[in-house]
Amino acid sequence: MRREARFNEVRFNADGAGGVVVGADDAGRRPVVLLTTAISGVNDYVLRQADRLAEAGYACAVLDYYARDGGRAPDLSTPEKIMAAVGALSDETVLGDMAAAVAWLKEQPGIDRIGTLGFCIGGTYALLAASRIPDLRCAVTFYGMLRYAKLSDTKPLSPLDAAEKVGCPFLGHFGEADHLVPVADARELADRLRGKPAEIYTYPGAGHAFHEDFRPDVYRPVAATTAWTRTQEYLAYYLREGT
Repeated sequence: MRREARFNEVRFNADGAGGVVVGADDAGRRPVVLLTTAISGVNDYVLRQADRLAEAGYACAVLDYYARDGGRAPDLSTPEKIMAAVGALSDETVLGDMAAAVAWLKEQPGIDRIGTLGFCIGGTYALLAASRIPDLRCAVTFYGMLRYAKLSDTKPLSPLDAAEKVGCPFLGHFGEADHLVPVADARELADRLRGKPAEIYTYPGAGHAFHEDFRPDVYRPVAATTAWTRTQEYLAYYLREGT
């Protein structure tokens, strides 16, 4: 995993929750985005998104699911191993680490409002965190899984069932050709969030991970650009302009 000077590695608590932070030590108060990643963890693509957020005026803290293991992601060499890694990742551990990151950020000088943004399984955690962490001002998901094939010790609650407890403005982006997150699930999420300050968008012709520009097989430039523009407008309002 690349580590450049502008990214500061941090531990959010003594239990080993960690990640990388960019822009938190700049002069003046800044809103911050807690970024949660795909199952592959912190990589060049993720760090570029953190850079983009920093260039837009946000501090960005990237949660590293694997910080306790030196940042080493599990074997993801086949689709079966990817899904096994997703299933093995403990929701309660990740949500605890997100809460630790938020608490750590609140103690840093210059930090203002805090939102969260997640990609893939990180998008699932953005939804779950929006239902659990009261200090979040907004949450954004890019194609987060909304329904688990089965519940387990590591996946005790279906993300859709957390929707009724979402306590902050929520923005969702989903591909209409996503084989992992059926568009019907995205529409059900919109129904469950009805009456809350939530906006759910679906993108024709886009599959899972359509924002990942380093993967020409899945990248969809129009959907990706539109979703990012909407995300920037959303973050600007809820982390800067809104009350």
